[in-house]
Amino acid sequence: MSSRPQTAVADNAKIFPVFAIRLASKDVNEYINTANKLKNWLGSEKAYYPDALRNIVLLFEIAHQTFTTRFLHIELSAVAAMDIYQALIRAVIPFLPLFTEEDLQYTCWFSPSIRLFVNFVT
Repeated sequence: MSSRPQTAVADNAKIFPVFAIRLASKDVNEYINTANKLKNWLGSEKAYYPDALRNIVLLFEIAHQTFTTRFLHIELSAVAAMDIYQALIRAVIPFLPLFTEEDLQYTCWFSPSIRLFVNFVT
């Protein structure tokens, strides 16, 4: 394995906690910007390496929690955050089969952070 993929994995390990903090933000613009960056990253199969899968699920759960508890009940924020939240889910749906561990499959298919909105966005 070359050092480049190892460096990317190490860099991503540092970024995941930053994304988590920003996705939990009360600032809808910070949420949108972070979710958009995450969506772009999740558009590539390279994002779904084994060490990233649990972090991806955690970030989805945080994004869902923030969306539903902070933005959904405020009309302007809900409208602003809805598009990126849907796009984030659409980005990961094609890659759900890559979540091969049983607990991750369960979370992906039955967790509110994905399951409640899969039918909504497709």
